[in-house]
Amino acid sequence: MRPDIRFGRIIRTSTGARPVFPQALETVEQTIDYVQELPRAKLGLDHWNAAFLALWAAVDFPADPIRLAFADAALCKALATEGWLDKDKLT
Repeated sequence: MRPDIRFGRIIRTSTGARPVFPQALETVEQTIDYVQELPRAKLGLDHWNAAFLALWAAVDFPADPIRLAFADAALCKALATEGWLDKDKLT
């Protein structure tokens, strides 16, 4: 079993995201688990679909830093679109 893939920083979510996401997202695998739990209608939205596919691409090619960076960016965009990204606490 390979180790979890870390984003390289902690992505913090806003309080509005709490029912769906924890306060901090650190690994791709952890984040996939939460994204998969989104309602089907929400997961079908373009921004969540793009984030979900990008996260899986990072898992499929764990040595590719470009895919990881794209997954990070797609996730942050999806969270921001929902108003769920705590932009003040990106670390």
